[in-house]
Amino acid sequence: MPGDFDTVKERVDIVQLIGERVSLKKMGRAYSGLCPFHSEKTPSFTVDPDRRTYHCFGCGRHGDIFTWLEELDGLEPVEALKVLAERAGVELTSRRDPAEQEREKRLLAANDTAHFYFRQALRGTERGKEVASYLAERGILPESIDKFGLGYAPDSWDGLVGYLRKKGYSDEEVVAAGLVGRTDRGLFDWFRHRLIVPIKDGRGRIIAFGGRAMRADQRGKYVNSQATVLFNKSATLYALDAARAAIRKERAAVIVEGYFDAIALHQAGFENAVASMGTALTEDQYHVLDAMRIERAIVAFDGDAAGQSSAERRGTELARQVQSAVRRAGRGSVTARTGLSVYVTVLPADTDPDVLVRRDPERLRALLGQARPVLEFVIDRISKRSELDKADGKRRFLAETLPLVAGEPDPLTRELYLGTLSSATGLDQEALRREAAAAPAPTQRAAMAANETPAKQTGPVERYLMALLIRFPEEAARTELAPGDLDDPDHRAMFESLKAGKHPTSDLPAHLAAKAAAVGAFAPELEGEVDVAQAVEIAALALRERNLRRRMKDAQGQLARANGGDAGAVDGEVAQLADELAEVMHRRERHTVLHAADADERNE
Repeated sequence: MPGDFDTVKERVDIVQLIGERVSLKKMGRAYSGLCPFHSEKTPSFTVDPDRRTYHCFGCGRHGDIFTWLEELDGLEPVEALKVLAERAGVELTSRRDPAEQEREKRLLAANDTAHFYFRQALRGTERGKEVASYLAERGILPESIDKFGLGYAPDSWDGLVGYLRKKGYSDEEVVAAGLVGRTDRGLFDWFRHRLIVPIKDGRGRIIAFGGRAMRADQRGKYVNSQATVLFNKSATLYALDAARAAIRKERAAVIVEGYFDAIALHQAGFENAVASMGTALTEDQYHVLDAMRIERAIVAFDGDAAGQSSAERRGTELARQVQSAVRRAGRGSVTARTGLSVYVTVLPADTDPDVLVRRDPERLRALLGQARPVLEFVIDRISKRSELDKADGKRRFLAETLPLVAGEPDPLTRELYLGTLSSATGLDQEALRREAAAAPAPTQRAAMAANETPAKQTGPVERYLMALLIRFPEEAARTELAPGDLDDPDHRAMFESLKAGKHPTSDLPAHLAAKAAAVGAFAPELEGEVDVAQAVEIAALALRERNLRRRMKDAQGQLARANGGDAGAVDGEVAQLADELAEVMHRRERHTVLHAADADERNE
């Protein structure tokens, strides 16, 4: 690798490279121009072709072709090397299998070819022009359409399939690239009658696509390409390639949820905006930003009704994700590098970033400036709904907040928030410190939950269902379960409260609030537009199936031991249970198939 840097440095003409961004004039053996790193009227920026370096006598910036891309485009050194090596036609030394590298090139090329197809369909078809009109109505300017490469997927079963075949790509390659699907009828286009958004990696290479439905009856308003060797949704930030330079310059990233939120922000001058594509921020996405050595990431929650009501829950999940990411990075010590801090802001009611930035960009700028650290945000939200003037209210408040503070890996930050809890409750900070120290580490809690045996703990189906209901309490009233269907007495009490419309923690007695917080910590992440009601229904049916099988087993045992008339009664009970079980299994299978079909449609 070191030899690669030298080879590339010799092959790339630094004057030509920098001249693409800066107007240079020859001054003796060197070249001069206005510095791109600071404002000036008299040129103080020089490029020395002999030494292959640049230097500004005004601001002191200097470097070579690699630092040029790192500074201007926010690339990491290795990424700058790859970009410049491609420019110079230098084959980099690598331990990767050459066949693997060639396959990656083919898949990237297939994505580029598909992108051309989508772009042409936007410009050259009647429905594509309708989509262009829709974009104009949303306030997306033509230059933004070009900058982000927006396109259109025609309403055709296999139009893209045929186009890619004509361009020389095999069926296996286009399936592996996530562009098409395969059924018994053959290959078909994943995206049909959708506005297309190319998803790029940090180097600007197209690794996947997103599609917005253009008809109200299409299932899945937004869908992404399936996961491929190129595309991992949880590790990808949309628009990072366009935002990198601004993120580096401002040492901060603004994180929104949707493609068009990010596009609208860029269009309004917020060029450090990226989209997480469904979740607030994953661990992998945190590490991507943290590697850029910036100071903060600001997550903007939507201000619509759903966003307002779920802000606390999503903030709690985000706090746990950040804590886990920091532990993974090995920064849980006083002497370690501070790393990326995550802040949260909630937009005004009935707005999202796209709406607010067009209506009042200065208001958005002010909200981003007022963003609060995620843990502070969550603690404040919990305190506002807790009755801190009452002993029971303080117990419930601590049942929710103390585990979060105990999970903070940085000891100084943990101590600061213990002080916050002490001030809010009037309890001695030393007592809270002991309680926090006694709490098992998050990784230990997770391992325990995964390895618990039915003999010691409630069955996994019941715990899974309760975790879902604590996270989505509004679904409890819709389930057909009765409290008696649950084994754990605490689960039964929590379920009754949730059915009655009570909050899963603040409205419960302190001991139940603590257990609810612990169970809810292991709630699954339901990505994108997953039908929550259907996920809860499947879990509830699985629990009913479990209980019916238990009753069947007991009844069959009684039948084996029964004599005479007793045998006839028990036999009738077995038959009735068998009918109930068959019905539950049929309903569960049907819901599971529908759930999977929804997932497939989203992936399309």
